[in-house]
Amino acid sequence: MALRIQTRADRLGIKISCTHINVGRWLKGGGIRPRTAAVVAEVFSEAFGELVTPEALGFVSESGVLLPLSFSEDLPETLRGLASTAEHDIADSVELQKAAATSVAWTAPLMAWLLGRPEPLQTSPTGRRVGMPEVAAICSTIKLFMQLDFQFGGGHARSALAQYFRHDVLPLLDGTYSEAVGRKLFSAAAEAAQLLGWTAYDLGRHGLAQRYFVQGLRLAQAGDDRVMGGRLLSNMSHQANYLGFFSEAAQLARAAQEGARGAATPTVTAMFLAMEARARAGAGDGRNCAIALREAEQLFDKRVLCEDPPWIEYFDDAELAGEAAHCFRDLRNPGLAVEFVSRAIELTDPGYVRTHAFIRLVHAVSCLHGDAADIEQAAEIAIKAIELAGPLKSERYLRYIRDLYVDFMPHRRNADVTRALAVFDGALSAVPS
Repeated sequence: MALRIQTRADRLGIKISCTHINVGRWLKGGGIRPRTAAVVAEVFSEAFGELVTPEALGFVSESGVLLPLSFSEDLPETLRGLASTAEHDIADSVELQKAAATSVAWTAPLMAWLLGRPEPLQTSPTGRRVGMPEVAAICSTIKLFMQLDFQFGGGHARSALAQYFRHDVLPLLDGTYSEAVGRKLFSAAAEAAQLLGWTAYDLGRHGLAQRYFVQGLRLAQAGDDRVMGGRLLSNMSHQANYLGFFSEAAQLARAAQEGARGAATPTVTAMFLAMEARARAGAGDGRNCAIALREAEQLFDKRVLCEDPPWIEYFDDAELAGEAAHCFRDLRNPGLAVEFVSRAIELTDPGYVRTHAFIRLVHAVSCLHGDAADIEQAAEIAIKAIELAGPLKSERYLRYIRDLYVDFMPHRRNADVTRALAVFDGALSAVPS
């Protein structure tokens, strides 16, 4: 068990001492850091085949408040958990900032969600009266925050989004409303939770992101919104793939497709398939990656824009080309990656600053690894990507830079590469410690 804990920690880049002295302290329920507790809980979860939280192992948070990570059938419990999570998020809880992702937390909710049905909504007779105007206001506000995320990264205005969710959205769920309004209200709340999860993920706060994704999935079930549930699962797939859990990422993407079958539009399903393709590529499975990409392209060609939900409008030709470029980068096929990169750069909306940065950095690494490697061009493209990114607040973006830094190091004596590395250093040093 100690070896499993150490191996898992090494994979996540976390330094853990697992001697008999450490274990002795852990058995007494103390002397353990939040990230270490999360790793230990994940190892036990895998051993038991079901989710085990740090709290279940006796590792209580410093504040004494339990922050749920499981999919609860009890809707009031979910709402309490979301309120607590949002409050700790607003307070910049160190525990939540450093909480690691737990692989079982991605897969444990799948069966409950796939087989679950929305329950009758209970309203408060003394609560605020809620109608469609309030729901529409939530949707408009979330759209604004989503645009800020694309342009400035997940670290921009996150605290404002968390404040809005905690003090403006969650209280409405305890109001009084008709069945039809209630379903739309919970769906809108699920969308707010997914954006909080997405921005936390983009900022590198993976345990926090999981909590919002899992609880948001429960809100989507209450709202009888299978498509929003699929969206949350696809976000989980994206995060799992980013962290190297390729099998879980593929499973989540498949669950999104199956759970939203018959309800999702061709555009939405194409996005789900693109997430599966990314997971297959990460695992080195070129054959199944190609199958998923081909099916995504075929469905995308059948899309009818007026039938799509508003939140999927970002997923256009450029986005699909960008997903394909990432796939071929991961499959070590720089020729095809560059082909799709060129299309993505040509079509991507200038307002999607983070997307532009990602795709240009993929272009740089593809130029570096091609059969006819063009080191100078790769350096020029990378510098341009960082200049265009500006004050982007995204840990994912910084990881692209760090990975590219390593790729450039064998060529560090080249004058263009030396200049690029200096720009990389500037971008990385500008990040607050």
